[in-house]
Amino acid sequence: MNRACPHRENSTTMQIQLYLSAEVQSHFGISPQEIKSDLQTPLHADWKALWYCEHLISTDDGLEHLYIFSNALTHYALIMVDRDRDFQSLLGSFQQHFALALHEHGQAFATQAIEAEVELLNGQAPSRRLQFQTDHAIELLLANDSDIDAAEEFLNQFENFHFPKSPSDAMRERLSPTHTQAEATILPFQHKRAK
Repeated sequence: MNRACPHRENSTTMQIQLYLSAEVQSHFGISPQEIKSDLQTPLHADWKALWYCEHLISTDDGLEHLYIFSNALTHYALIMVDRDRDFQSLLGSFQQHFALALHEHGQAFATQAIEAEVELLNGQAPSRRLQFQTDHAIELLLANDSDIDAAEEFLNQFENFHFPKSPSDAMRERLSPTHTQAEATILPFQHKRAK
């Protein structure tokens, strides 16, 4: 089932395919009928489209819940707060924060009005990197008095991060070495000789 905002004139549509963890589905009361299998749904080629959503932590009183949205290709992460058990509101917050992040990284949409069409998916388990990112986000939040901005900045390392322009650019970045040959320090093996 697609979840979309009402259409406005002069708007750009953002296609989002979102994997939800079982905990997220349960928290928001999302029925299995609303979620498509990724084996039966073509996945978008645009790197901006494919995301994972996972629950991070909740307050002791159960009134606030933090969720991480992680891009499947770039691992860019946004942390959102839910206070009303309102999934549409959470998606709206994600959409606004992602549009702002695109703007900050020089990839703003051509129009100010951005509408999201969201497909909910299941089937593909998150990578170990995404699982590590979720665990690391929890550690950062607990260590920094739940400072969301500090956690996001650390996870995304803003000073070095930039969004790819295409899936092929993203793949090239992931395959290219992070250091030049001159920067790399190679330590020789030392053999101990038997006496």
